[in-house]
Amino acid sequence: MLLSKIFPGAADIEIKGLCLDSRKVKEGDVFFCLKGLEADGHRFAGKAAEGGAVAIVHSDDLEEAEGVCYVRVDDVNGALNRACHQFFGEPSSKMTVFGVTGTNGKSTTTSIISDVYQKGGHPCGYMGTIAVRYGNVDRPANLTTPDPVEIHSTLKDMVDHGMEAMAMEVSSHGLDMRRVDTVDFDVAMFTNLTYDHLDYHKTMEAYFEAKSILFKNMKPSGVAVLNVDEMGFEELRQCCNCRVVTYGVEKDCDYRAEDVKLTPADSRFTLVHDGVRYEIKTNLVALYNVYNLLGAIACMHQAGMAIEDMIPHLESVAQVDGRMEKIELGQDFHVIVDYAHTPDGYDKLFAYGNEIAEGHDIYVVFGCAGKRDKPKRKVLGAIAGRHCKTVYLCEEDPRDEHPADIAAMIAEGVEESGGHSVYIEDRYEAIETAIKNAKPGDVVFILGKGAENYLDRADGKHHWMGDVEASKQAVEKVLGL
Repeated sequence: MLLSKIFPGAADIEIKGLCLDSRKVKEGDVFFCLKGLEADGHRFAGKAAEGGAVAIVHSDDLEEAEGVCYVRVDDVNGALNRACHQFFGEPSSKMTVFGVTGTNGKSTTTSIISDVYQKGGHPCGYMGTIAVRYGNVDRPANLTTPDPVEIHSTLKDMVDHGMEAMAMEVSSHGLDMRRVDTVDFDVAMFTNLTYDHLDYHKTMEAYFEAKSILFKNMKPSGVAVLNVDEMGFEELRQCCNCRVVTYGVEKDCDYRAEDVKLTPADSRFTLVHDGVRYEIKTNLVALYNVYNLLGAIACMHQAGMAIEDMIPHLESVAQVDGRMEKIELGQDFHVIVDYAHTPDGYDKLFAYGNEIAEGHDIYVVFGCAGKRDKPKRKVLGAIAGRHCKTVYLCEEDPRDEHPADIAAMIAEGVEESGGHSVYIEDRYEAIETAIKNAKPGDVVFILGKGAENYLDRADGKHHWMGDVEASKQAVEKVLGL
């Protein structure tokens, strides 16, 4: 593609790629001097030129290198998004794109959509926290919502692999950093908004504003799918310039679950939509997953899939990695791995735990990430302390903090709530100890990491077998397998 096609008036130079990282520049690339949280791309323009960049897009003054085309713009981020959309052939306009945002439920909801929509005859990719998946491609995710170059290049690959649709997790960070400005969303869904990421957003108001960007930017022909039971619902609805449909359990709405029946093994409810009642049975458990499923149903239905065609596939939704993942090897107690890491997530998870424990004890294993939201640590400890017989605190991505210091902050909350905690730094040892102490009927939650296969320490990421594998090994030891 010619540079002049993306930037009218620029030189007719053939460009081969787009790049944000001067260390990764290849011959023929366009380098964008993006200003990030920790670095300003203008500082690395010279290095990008040395690495083979044929053009530099910038907003500040630069010392120009010979043989390189310089394109000055007022807004590098905006130029980057437009360039990505155009360079990769406007891929999001060639498929149905579902975007899901909210504090909790993004991974589960997008995974449900990807699974069920595909089973209904519409090849559907997935991009989010767990992985990037389409066709035979299944690779780890770098970020929940990556940079525009990665997003649009991945969307192009999805189109090339025959995907008709894509379900994407859209994080508040990604929205605030404008990573999805030129993604052509057809359906945008909101799950909920609860305490999280205040180390970045600082206030709940700013956090809400970031989430609302997805809906403010929706095209008029798009659809917003909103949770009517959420406190911020009305304010969010006012942000939408497109058609709005609602889902929920407690209030009247377009897609409502009535007569909800929850068991440790499944969930059943009556879906009421447009005066018609549908009996739904699903392998997903807990009330919060009923909400996730309702939202997914609404999204797919608005995209053209008949509810009758969804129902058979809802009975056995594919397991979402690290989300309410049950370890069942024949033991007489419950072991559940989940990514939960917010106060609201803990409240909902322990509510489910109390239901299935039926008077037996609950144990939990978790830590908190270093360099992140320190006040949240005590809050999570207090919630766990109220519900659990023992809270096992361990390493969980400490980064440049010592795991013991993080655990001490969590333990304050545990103690103030009248609970009991034990610190075992090694994550596997903590998981094994909790599982060894479980009696028949007890519930053991392993929280925080979900499907992640690394532990982030001061010197970088180290391989971690994963909470699911660690839990399986510990159960096998208990059973003598």
